[in-house]
Amino acid sequence: MSPIGDAVTATVENGRFQLADTGAVLLATSDGAPVLEVPRRYAADGREITLAHHIGADGRTLTLTPPADVARAQDISSYDRLVEQINRNLPGVVGGAILGGLLGACLFLIWGVSIPLGVLIGGAVGGSIMGGPEFVAALHAFVTGLP
Repeated sequence: MSPIGDAVTATVENGRFQLADTGAVLLATSDGAPVLEVPRRYAADGREITLAHHIGADGRTLTLTPPADVARAQDISSYDRLVEQINRNLPGVVGGAILGGLLGACLFLIWGVSIPLGVLIGGAVGGSIMGGPEFVAALHAFVTGLP
């Protein structure tokens, strides 16, 4: 990937890139046997995207560049994913938090710990029940510090 993420460059040592009759880019071995065909058109977001290609003069380098009007992917932090999942599953999170807080209130001597902990655990369980694997994955990524 280029430093700004606009192009992908592939380099081979024992082979060559060449243009196929179909418009795709062909990777062939040094003796000319085809190994792989790299399409230049991809379907994404309900539309077709055609990548511009450049094959180096020696045939060992291929650079694919998307059109300028293609939206760039953005990195999303685990915190942002968790907030999105909480917003999607708010009834489950709130219901679980209320139930967890009530259960935590049953432990009279340690209210300062049991109620907040009950709210936190109850919200996580309620969100997990309502949101399923997507919620659990976002919660796990946030807790473990994964991206």
